[in-house]
Amino acid sequence: MKDTRIVRNGAKIMSVRANATFLRDVAQEHGSFGKLLAKWPPSDEIGLLELLAKRGSRLGGNTGQMLLRFLGWDGFVTSKDVIACLRDAGLDVADVITSKRDLAKVQAQFNAWAKETGLPFVHLSRICAMSIGENYDADKLAGFAGAED
Repeated sequence: MKDTRIVRNGAKIMSVRANATFLRDVAQEHGSFGKLLAKWPPSDEIGLLELLAKRGSRLGGNTGQMLLRFLGWDGFVTSKDVIACLRDAGLDVADVITSKRDLAKVQAQFNAWAKETGLPFVHLSRICAMSIGENYDADKLAGFAGAED
């Protein structure tokens, strides 16, 4: 029971099957899940997140955002530091982004920054996250990752 690699949460286990069905259905509709992502503009990430939340299982909130990041899709992630950065920049949003209204404000801000800078959304999100909050030097970060010299 101490093996942390084993998932014991029944809902998480069932979501694997449900999400496999979701991906199969999307692949039948669009040719592949990757083709859907390739066509979806980063300027409408909230629409894609809504699709993941409605048709996927346990893919709402930051889980959907992290899935998109891990898949290499160009989008933002509303982490604690990104939200702090947005609030510091004057955006009137809650400490935790849960409402559609706040998510729309975040999308609009990232759209404006992307238009102004020409940078991808993922770069803007990472810049935002690393510009505020607790940051570490390279050696400390390597220690977190378990890297050796």
